[in-house]
Amino acid sequence: MSYSFAGTSVLKGELKVRFANSDARAKQLAKLGDTDVNIVQLPRAMDKAEAVAYLLESGFAKDILVRAALEAEVAPKAVRTVKVRVKSVKPKAKVKVDRTAATDAEVDALYEAVYGTR
Repeated sequence: MSYSFAGTSVLKGELKVRFANSDARAKQLAKLGDTDVNIVQLPRAMDKAEAVAYLLESGFAKDILVRAALEAEVAPKAVRTVKVRVKSVKPKAKVKVDRTAATDAEVDALYEAVYGTR
């Protein structure tokens, strides 16, 4: 999605990065309780990553907290772990395993081949 305006505001003590397509969004944020609303018009319609890059390069982020909020906006999001429950699977064919003992020389040769040492 493209945006024509971007900036920051503070809501309940938390600095937020804001994107909009109208300058009326700043007034709306103020009505909703945001403070320190600072939204600027972008030179052209941009997606979020482009808008953040523009704000960082243009000198908008003079405050270190504003810079950190902008950088966090485009940082990769944390990876979530998803647990999936799978029914147990029964093998379709039976496999017969013949267990044979390995000699010490065979084990040593295998270790040397894999690890380079005995």
